[in-house]
Amino acid sequence: MIKVYGKNCVYEAIMAKSDIKEIYILDDVLKKDKNIIDIITKAKYKYNIVNKKTIDSLFPNTNQGYALIREDYKIYDEKIIDELPKEKGRVLILDGIQDPHNLGAILRSVDAFGYDLVILPKNRSAFVNEVVAHVSTGAIEHVKIAYVNSLLNIITKLKSNNYWILGTDASGNTLTSQIDKSLNLAIIIGSEGFGMSKTLVKQSDFLITIPMRGHVNSLNASVSAGIVLKDLMNEI
Repeated sequence: MIKVYGKNCVYEAIMAKSDIKEIYILDDVLKKDKNIIDIITKAKYKYNIVNKKTIDSLFPNTNQGYALIREDYKIYDEKIIDELPKEKGRVLILDGIQDPHNLGAILRSVDAFGYDLVILPKNRSAFVNEVVAHVSTGAIEHVKIAYVNSLLNIITKLKSNNYWILGTDASGNTLTSQIDKSLNLAIIIGSEGFGMSKTLVKQSDFLITIPMRGHVNSLNASVSAGIVLKDLMNEI
């Protein structure tokens, strides 16, 4: 089971018809959000109207008066690779992202820009928890996530499925504007402190760089992911 809290997170979970066990709504919320109970009732979920002391005792006090308990999110394994699109596929690979806040923020970009899958290694990665869910502001309800034993094996399999591997590195020599968006693309974002592993750098078909004019020569992993994912999204 996992706790989900915050207005957007709760609404997205309901709209996605998630496996929700029970919903908690602060009594004061009903004065401003008169539709929430009708929405919950139509979706046929169990709910409780509670006071602030109760909801804050069960969930972090950043709950905004909306919270729920649901089954754990579905996590995929290596087999999901065979279900990826054959044309214009988009995959994000996260190499060593260990901060749950960064992972949650990245999932927002993944959903916003229409990517098909997020892949993380089982080692040296943040795992999906209530912090990730909260920071994603509900995006996690719409994103497929896979944890795998070996990123190297996954990249090899992606290449065999006609995916081009795009690493991201400050020393890269390719701009996103130079990439053919009609291709199947797998983008790698490295860890917060050390970037991509040397092994994955060597496996990359292109190394993407983000041009910068300021004095700071690096960006937060979630910011970098947002910029690159937006630039390489399938055109609407």
